[in-house]
Amino acid sequence: MSHPFHPDDFPVNTDVVLNPTRVFFLKGCVHFKTTSQIFDLSGQTPQLNGGDFTHAFLEGVERAAQKQIQGSASPFLEIKSSGNMMRTLKTVTDGRSGEKVADLNITFISFDSSSVRFPKGSEHCRHEIELRPVGGRGFDDSKHEAFVRHSIPYFWDMTHGRVGILYKCLNQKRVEVGRVAGFGFDKDAVLVLNGEEVDDVVAITTCIILLNGRDAMDA
Repeated sequence: MSHPFHPDDFPVNTDVVLNPTRVFFLKGCVHFKTTSQIFDLSGQTPQLNGGDFTHAFLEGVERAAQKQIQGSASPFLEIKSSGNMMRTLKTVTDGRSGEKVADLNITFISFDSSSVRFPKGSEHCRHEIELRPVGGRGFDDSKHEAFVRHSIPYFWDMTHGRVGILYKCLNQKRVEVGRVAGFGFDKDAVLVLNGEEVDDVVAITTCIILLNGRDAMDA
């Protein structure tokens, strides 16, 4: 079943550009079957203006990530996998304390939904988040995934090649609040966010679903 919200109902607010305040290196997070790690590089990379992944920015990400990894720094989050042919289950834990942050239930079925479930009392979200494809209006529908957090719709837009864009709906328009892209030749990615407009963990967990869900079989 497709999501009841559709991006066509929320035109993009072109007056607002992405000004990231948070930068994350997603190590081994693309199509992974065992364990992956998320490193927080906020404040350790060159400034990213307008959200475009410039060579200078990506080189800065690589340097900052290698410094943390080689220095045996604890990751921001760690993700472990299990599952079967139809679904993948992933448990997200705090990289320092080991406490559970969320459970991911990821589907490979085109008409089914994936979900993020948070522990009771979570600071990140008061309810389970369901991520569904939008549908019914056009060729690119399958390249949009929608979810709702605290009554506000969000869309992941995958119509820009290797770059995925996260939109938040504000005042009946879509505003870009995040962007993700594959990194290098491995199963890594870099994610930037406007931390004033989207929760880090909500953005990261829905992004992990994006990188490992229904389209992963075709990659």
